[in-house]
Amino acid sequence: MRDQAENLRQLVNNGHWRSPVIKGEALKTRVIAITSGKGGVGKTNFTVNLALALAKVGKKILIIDADLGTANVDLILGCSAQANILKLLEEGVTATDVITDGPRGIKFMSGGSGIYQLANLDEFQLQHLITKITEFDNWADIILIDTGAGISRTVLNFVTAADEVIIVTTPEPTSITDAYAMMKAYAGNEGKAPLKLVVNRVIETNEGQLVLDKLIKVAFRFLGLSIDSLGFVYEDRNLVKAVKAQKPLLLSYPDTISAKCIEHIAERLLNGKGVAHCNGIRGFFRKFLEMVR
Repeated sequence: MRDQAENLRQLVNNGHWRSPVIKGEALKTRVIAITSGKGGVGKTNFTVNLALALAKVGKKILIIDADLGTANVDLILGCSAQANILKLLEEGVTATDVITDGPRGIKFMSGGSGIYQLANLDEFQLQHLITKITEFDNWADIILIDTGAGISRTVLNFVTAADEVIIVTTPEPTSITDAYAMMKAYAGNEGKAPLKLVVNRVIETNEGQLVLDKLIKVAFRFLGLSIDSLGFVYEDRNLVKAVKAQKPLLLSYPDTISAKCIEHIAERLLNGKGVAHCNGIRGFFRKFLEMVR
C-alpha cells in the first residue's frame, strides 16, 4: 500500500480527486462520532470538511452538532441552525423541519442542550421523537456527530453510542496525552465501536506518521485497543482564512494540500475497515438514552 504522502502527491499533481470504488455499502446509515481528548485541535473544522469531501463523491451526509460548550458547526458552514432536536416534539414538525441545508447538499442539525433534555422526557414523548428521528436513516448515508472535547461523561455517552469513532489529535505532547486519555476512558466505558485516528496540523510527514504509530502501538499494548489510522492533515494557514470568511476550506481552497489530505481521509473511511452492523440513528439514540436515563 502506498503511503499517504505518495497518494497526496498524486492527488495534487492530477489536480482533482477521483471518486473511489466502494467495496461494499452499509445496510444502514453509518453513525460516526468525531471527538478529541482536548479542545483546540480543529475537530469541528475537520468534521465539516470531511462531510464536504464525502458529499463530493455522492454520499448523503448529515452533521449533528453535539458540542455543548462551543457549538460552531453553523459558523464554519456559513449557515444558521433552524431549530434543535426538541422541536420534533411539536405537533406537525418533521425531521426535515429541524435540519438546515448546507453546501454540496449536506444537512446540518443542532443538537446542543436539547439532546440532554431527552433524558427528562416520558416514554411516550421519547417514542414519538425517535420515530421522527428515524426519517434520517431513510435519507442519510453517513451521520457525523461533532462531540464536545474532553472525556466528560456526556462526551463518552456520545462516543460509546456511535457505530464508529474518529479521534482527532495534533502532534503537540498535551494533545497526544489527551487523545490517549480518551482512548483509556473509552476502553473503561466498555466501548465496542471501531476507533480511527486522525492527526491534524502536521508540519512534516514524518511527524504525522510518528504520532499515528506511537498512539496506535500504545493503545494496543496497554489498553488492548485496535485502532485504525485514517492519516493526517498538514498545517495550512488557508484554513484560518476560510474560518474568517465562514466558508469551509474545501470550498474556499479546494486545491490546497490540507484539502487533499481530508479528501484522502474520506476515501480511506469509505474503502477501509468498516463495521459489521450499523445501527443507524435510531439505534444510536436508543443506546444513548439507555446511558443517560
